[in-house]
Amino acid sequence: MALRSKRIDYTVYGPDFQPDQGCWDYRTATKARLAPKTLGVGARVRRNISVMAKNRRETDWWVERVWEWNGRRFVDIAKNAAKGLP
Repeated sequence: MALRSKRIDYTVYGPDFQPDQGCWDYRTATKARLAPKTLGVGARVRRNISVMAKNRRETDWWVERVWEWNGRRFVDIAKNAAKGLP
């Protein structure tokens, strides 16, 4: 039986993100929370969970939470259908 582990990382998207533009990946929440403050209102942080097998190939991943910077604080929009999220 292969050893499986979970890895958490964070992806930051700018407020006017388009699929052909880049995004930023961070390993820690602290660093991920600094980027949207410089990008501006509407920037988003996604918390990603990756399940890794012993050989370190990614076997599965999903988005657990999504936050949006509103200029004063981060708002949890993970279940917000109006924002295009499930």
